[in-house]
Amino acid sequence: MAKVVTRQEVQAWLKTHFEDRSELGLGKAILAMILEPANLFEPKKPRSPKKSFVLLAIWLLGLLGVFVYFNLWS
Repeated sequence: MAKVVTRQEVQAWLKTHFEDRSELGLGKAILAMILEPANLFEPKKPRSPKKSFVLLAIWLLGLLGVFVYFNLWS
C-alpha cells in the first residue's frame, strides 16, 4: 500500500528541493531575459542589460511621455 503523505510533508520536501536548486526561480528567469549572459572568465563583473530590453524600455517611456503630454497636459 502506498504511503500517505501530508500536505506539510510535501511542502517541506518541495521547499528543501527548490532551495537546493539555486538555478531555478522566477527571479532568475526574469534576469535571464533582461541581462546578458554571465561571463565565465569574469564572474565578478556585473551583467549588462540586453540592447533589446534597453530599446523597449526607452520606447515605452517615450510612449508614456506622449500619452501624458497629450492627455493630461493639453
